[in-house]
Amino acid sequence: MSPPPAAVVVSPSFGEVVDSVPVTTTDEAQLRRQAFFAVVFAALCIGFSPVLVRYADVGPAATGFWRLFFALGPTVVWAFAERRAAGRRPGAAGARRGPSARQFLLAAIAGLFFGADLVAFHSGLARTSTANAVLLGNLAVVFVFVFGWVFLRERPTRGLLIALVMALSGTLLIISSSAVSGAASGRYAVSVAGDALCVAAALFYAGYMLTTRAVRRAGTGDAAPLGGGMASLIATSSGAVLCIGWAVATGEVLIPQSLQGLLAVIGLGLIAHATGQGLATFALGRLPAGLISVVLLLQIVVGVALAALLFGEVPSLAVFAGGMLVVAGVATARPNGRAA
Repeated sequence: MSPPPAAVVVSPSFGEVVDSVPVTTTDEAQLRRQAFFAVVFAALCIGFSPVLVRYADVGPAATGFWRLFFALGPTVVWAFAERRAAGRRPGAAGARRGPSARQFLLAAIAGLFFGADLVAFHSGLARTSTANAVLLGNLAVVFVFVFGWVFLRERPTRGLLIALVMALSGTLLIISSSAVSGAASGRYAVSVAGDALCVAAALFYAGYMLTTRAVRRAGTGDAAPLGGGMASLIATSSGAVLCIGWAVATGEVLIPQSLQGLLAVIGLGLIAHATGQGLATFALGRLPAGLISVVLLLQIVVGVALAALLFGEVPSLAVFAGGMLVVAGVATARPNGRAA
């Protein structure tokens, strides 16, 4: 998922926007239409992620490393173009300076959270079904609001409480279904562990989103928020370091063993990360965050449909019902604020 980021530095869940040049009213409607089609295409691209992970023939953490490694090229281009554009704007004195120590640290921590998310999600996906993985991975948004409630003392609304009940009920239904089917097939511990790892991945992704939100805002002593491209470059790099370190420490297979495996990890970097998440970031500058977040739930449909078509993974009725509760809870928890 998670879906759904690290070519994406700005999470769709928070209404953060891409720095943009002001446009005329005439152009605005066209840009909003383009943004809508961009986010639909983004959801389709991100939906390929779990299928590509299954085709990868390296370890879970190594898959995460190659995924981030192949996203680095487009991210470098993005950061460079962003910095040049900022330097040309009127009154952009100091725009070419590097990130402050605080911004660099926050972006690096965001990348570590994202790397941990990839390791957990890829490990969980190897132990459970694609439907379970993508549904549970989308709990990240709900966890973000829970963390805001517990740690930031942000008073929850009635809608949030309803969202929590629906999402957590769906989670319990999905995991209990895995337990029952796992017991019948003699893989009880494996199935439940896979679901638990995907929930852990959602927790890590929630940490990534919260840290990203902080790094994208100007802080004390910072002249301006850190641009999305530069923040993404730092986060992608630190996440890649964590993934390769974990892969080496646990003795995973590091090098793709076939052309199929190589193409899978290249696809993860270029399709799921650079293209999918990049288009979602573009759309954030023109559309309400709530609309984008709901459209991005299409990635669940794409991932589950591809898994059913390619691997014969047809979700059970219990998983389908639990999935509907998770999707409803996530959609309800998404903020309705407008990108600004």
